[in-house]
Amino acid sequence: SSGINAEWPLRPGNKSLEMKEKRYGEDHINLVPTLMNLGDLFNLTKQPHRAKDVLARGLKICEKKIGMKHPDSAKMLRLLGNSFYLMGDLATSEKLLNKSLDILEGVYEGDHPYILATRADLGACSRPVGTRVF
Repeated sequence: SSGINAEWPLRPGNKSLEMKEKRYGEDHINLVPTLMNLGDLFNLTKQPHRAKDVLARGLKICEKKIGMKHPDSAKMLRLLGNSFYLMGDLATSEKLLNKSLDILEGVYEGDHPYILATRADLGACSRPVGTRVF
């Protein structure tokens, strides 16, 4: 055992989420950045199932509060696609990443960093899981 606690990096994010939930309620748009960050951290710490749950919650908030043409909805879809990639569900990952890319291309022009990152993620769907670095 390496002695590293995998939960340690997540503590500030979980605490931030608790505080925002107390202040705003459980489905307020102000929760979305924290849910996005937590989902990203779960993916980075190889906990895609936990990431999926957090990101799906954030996506529901986005759908309800800002609609599915907003860049934050696209970011949530991209992170959720990354979770499915890590779980080995490449078809779902590709579907979510394509939705994200469609939204981003409708909002940004040319080689915007979010567009490029999403295209790179889509390219990874053609490679075996475990050969990709986020």
